[in-house]
Amino acid sequence: MLSPLIPDIKHPKWIIAIKILEIIASKRAKKIAGRLKIYDIDNFLLSIKLLILSDLFERDISNLISEINVNCELKKLLNVYSDIKPQSIYKLHSKLDYSLTYDFFRKLFSNKRISKRTKAEIVIIDTTSIAIDLNLWRNRYKIGKGDRKYSYAYDHSKGYYVGFKLILAINQDFEVLGFQIYRNSPHDSKLLISFVEKLIRSKIIKSKDIIVCDKGFTSKKNYQVLINRFYVIPIIYPKKNTNIDKIIDGLNPPLDAFFYDKYKLKLWLKIVEEFKKLIANWEDFKLVRSGIEDLFNIAKNSLGMKQIHQYTKLSVEKKVARIIFLSQKLVYLFDEQNIEKKAIPFL
Repeated sequence: MLSPLIPDIKHPKWIIAIKILEIIASKRAKKIAGRLKIYDIDNFLLSIKLLILSDLFERDISNLISEINVNCELKKLLNVYSDIKPQSIYKLHSKLDYSLTYDFFRKLFSNKRISKRTKAEIVIIDTTSIAIDLNLWRNRYKIGKGDRKYSYAYDHSKGYYVGFKLILAINQDFEVLGFQIYRNSPHDSKLLISFVEKLIRSKIIKSKDIIVCDKGFTSKKNYQVLINRFYVIPIIYPKKNTNIDKIIDGLNPPLDAFFYDKYKLKLWLKIVEEFKKLIANWEDFKLVRSGIEDLFNIAKNSLGMKQIHQYTKLSVEKKVARIIFLSQKLVYLFDEQNIEKKAIPFL
């Protein structure tokens, strides 16, 4: 049984919770909601507050609302003066478009960039499993191959599970650059090219950027495509049987590198040279890559992404968008409180 929610302004988690509620109630949040053409802004922001509290304190929405309705202190914190009806919150959230939800949280919880970047950036990409809270014994006839509703997925750290896979990209400042959710658990190496291409088309990743991935993404094709098509430097950790020298020898300039007044050829040669230098010392990037593991740790062990109660891809996408951007904001806010990122899940 969960202990009742009692606001404590001295506890680090409640300090952060109050700050996040203030951000959601701010004029900026209302401006963002207005620009996204949300028709009922007040009820929308109230639903966002409730969803964020349910994530932060890992509570079911209906149980959270029941607590708020009998707790004057929580009502005051949320600026609510009458009882909240759970059905209205569920209805409002179910009607929201995923892209609208994604854009709202991205704009609300991201730190503003002062100017466009001119230097190459390190982009960290990794995947994690998202298990759904399904009674495997009761639903055993719905799980399998063919026309079954669910199918088993496999994760090297979790084993077999039923659910989805998340691929995420962040930079060194823990800024979320993009993510995508896939049904079941396709192999990491098959996801990288399409995901990087999506980020390049969105102008999030640029030529000369360094892409850091673990051994799960290792494949000859991934090295070659990232260099030849996207003009980025792939620091994909090599496996024991990966012959990097052979991969380097097999690199040839793409046809488009011979046009554009030799600019692209010079760029390609520079990227290959940089790749040779950096891939030889790939272990130096281990500390950099650990940042994405810290973010996953916060999302799973602080905000309930370890096992979720959503069962369709759309509902999972909405929940994960909220959790991932909230995890990013928690890193920034706890950093202001001088609290180490690795300590966040234990608060």
